[in-house]
Amino acid sequence: MFSAFIGNLFKDKPDQDRFARKFIDAVRGNGYPDELEYEADSFRIRHANGSYFNLHNAYHAYLGAPRGQQRKTLQSFSRLLGIHDNDEAMSWEQVRPLLRPLVRSITQLEELMLHHAEQEGWDASPLHLQYRRLSEECVELLAVDHPDHTATLTRGPEEAWGIDFEQALVIARANLRQSPDTPFVEVMPGVYQAAWADAYDSSRALLPDLLHRVPVAGLPVFMLASRDVLLVAGEGDLQAQAHMLELAANAFNDGRVISWEVLRYDEGRLHAHTLATAELRERQRQLRLELDANAYAQQKQSLDRVHEKHAEDVFVANFMIHTEEQRSLCAWTEGVASSLPRTDRIVLVTPVDGQDADMLVVDWEQAQPVLGHLLREDSRHIHPPRYLTLGFPDAQMRAQLQAL
Repeated sequence: MFSAFIGNLFKDKPDQDRFARKFIDAVRGNGYPDELEYEADSFRIRHANGSYFNLHNAYHAYLGAPRGQQRKTLQSFSRLLGIHDNDEAMSWEQVRPLLRPLVRSITQLEELMLHHAEQEGWDASPLHLQYRRLSEECVELLAVDHPDHTATLTRGPEEAWGIDFEQALVIARANLRQSPDTPFVEVMPGVYQAAWADAYDSSRALLPDLLHRVPVAGLPVFMLASRDVLLVAGEGDLQAQAHMLELAANAFNDGRVISWEVLRYDEGRLHAHTLATAELRERQRQLRLELDANAYAQQKQSLDRVHEKHAEDVFVANFMIHTEEQRSLCAWTEGVASSLPRTDRIVLVTPVDGQDADMLVVDWEQAQPVLGHLLREDSRHIHPPRYLTLGFPDAQMRAQLQAL
């Protein structure tokens, strides 16, 4: 324990800018020849052909790695930049045994869409992303499993392979099933975690027969906390489910987050599992609040860049959390064209004499019959949702609303 404390004490803990410099040095050390430009405001690196490499996952992994493993972690991420350049040249015979399914957060696709909008504008031809929606937060993507990296095929299989997306996913799942049948490991009483450690632990949730072999109390319920953390408990073991929620919260701190959801299979179909007690549901709601705040913050950064580059006068409202009540809220100001996140509550702000403002806090759902016609869901977003304001509730409408 003391040695672990000392190791943590002397770990390298760079800020984001210093880490970016270390990352660029590692990429150059790998022989990468093209231009690299660090963009501090978005914590990413612009490289060949106008592409970007986001540094968030690499940074979290570097900070979370043990002292002696930090350099190895940095090297593994630095080798990913530009590594996919020759993937599309592979033949179908070469790629077929390498196909794998991936489970990811749908917010990853939102990032791709907003990056495309930043580069090309909203009116450009949209990206044709290929994915299967698994749940509110999770999607299944296709990937190629190389010895030293995983190439995610967000646009599906190459046309030259002569196979469509659904067919490719069937083959990918079959390939995953052929991997060694490593047991799940009990990490807390009644909670088991996938232990393959091969970059496809979360993908094992796509194999329901595998989950049903985990020795839990009752039918298995599970969480896809992160790419490397698949947790399973029994539907009848409420204490184990409480442990599972806390383990998921810990996994969120390491980055590569997927979902706050608790899921289950019913007759082979994936469904959200409703936790049995108010305490468990409240803890899950808090986890969702945390992940929604992070997703909306990153979405806002990207949208602000889109609007700045293309001279769009739209205020991107923040997803805020009331600390004491642990409820989300956003501000909707009269006279300001806004993009609102979906929150528990709305703060209606009416400026007074240019110096002050009247504020009315209302419940989002309860207010919809009165002001819902002034909000239009922005179909350009995949997830999380946003709503464009179409005016502002007048005094008569506001008088109908119940203040909180």
